[in-house]
Amino acid sequence: MPATILWFRAYAALLALTYLGLVALGVVFLALPPEQLEMTSAESVLVGWVFILLGLLFTAAVLPAFFLPRQGWAWIYGLALMVMGLTSVIFIPLCIPLIIFWLKDPVKDWFVPIAS
Repeated sequence: MPATILWFRAYAALLALTYLGLVALGVVFLALPPEQLEMTSAESVLVGWVFILLGLLFTAAVLPAFFLPRQGWAWIYGLALMVMGLTSVIFIPLCIPLIIFWLKDPVKDWFVPIAS
């Protein structure tokens, strides 16, 4: 297994933890009094539920990364998760080198071995 796969799984774990943090932030918005957040009650409930739903949705999208089979579509799925990370300025320094190594032949060959 190429080392890039291990780095990808570490990246996916960090991404999943980030999205679970978004869920926790949503719970905070629901738990705190709206006055403390300087919002109306409806705003804090709406923001809380949006954070919870998006956090759960994105966590569910990242979790399969740990169980990807060695098939071509799984390589594309991993690439899509890395591109998704490019939308955050925090993950750009992690995603760019990971994508560079992801596009190299040893990783592609690990997912779709060349028929001998």
